[in-house]
Amino acid sequence: MSDPNPAPSARVRLALVTASILLVAAVAVRGIPPAKSVAPQDVVEEGPRIVQPMQFLGSGAGLRAGELDAWIAADRRELFKALRQQLFGLRQCPELLEWLTTHDGQRLERLVSELRTGTRAEALAALALLYQLARATEWEPALITRTPQAPAERLGALLQDWLRTWGETGAQDPLLAEPAVATTLLYAHVMRVAHRAPILGNLDEPLQRARTFLTEALAVGPGRRSALGELVQTRHGAALARFAGNVDPLAGFSADALTRFPEMTGACP
Repeated sequence: MSDPNPAPSARVRLALVTASILLVAAVAVRGIPPAKSVAPQDVVEEGPRIVQPMQFLGSGAGLRAGELDAWIAADRRELFKALRQQLFGLRQCPELLEWLTTHDGQRLERLVSELRTGTRAEALAALALLYQLARATEWEPALITRTPQAPAERLGALLQDWLRTWGETGAQDPLLAEPAVATTLLYAHVMRVAHRAPILGNLDEPLQRARTFLTEALAVGPGRRSALGELVQTRHGAALARFAGNVDPLAGFSADALTRFPEMTGACP
């Protein structure tokens, strides 16, 4: 019969075996490589992106404009494609107001309004259409007669609507920041053209309208500037300083706009 109380030496051997087993197990566990940590996903950069957005507003925009089709909501994609192709295919340089009264011109204004209230990519697409409209039509003031609303004023109103919707938000967005600054310059330039429309003298209404709107949009004056105002200050400080003065306040913005877009004169080539 075995002794129910093993000798001390047996108990020692049992403890040593147990300790050895635990030691081997610990070494094995420590030898397993740790699981790789997973970095959080960057939701801003995830998925397809529109690169170099200013190319859609420049004189070579026609080379890339078709890329925007895929970013338009399905229910208006075909209309956007059709009007995009027509605008970038215009060769006769019609007068802006006359073209906007056509069926396609009316459809364009409605589409631009819808895109402006859509996604950020659609907001860029709306600008691409407006910039091409400015290139492909004539809005330079007539030498003798003047319509009740000058074509430059109509173009300026379309640009102002976009800035009112996206100017401040776009200034804080990687996709729309540069387009928002560029559109500020172009808007001021277009309204300056409207201001200087008559052969003799100037029209005060377009100047005052532009000055009031830009003062609010850029937060010109004492206190903190708007996000758009900060960008304009950084990139076009001299033009902004002139805007704050009393003599030809839109001239600095207009000159900078023509430096960037020399073809935006409102006159057919």
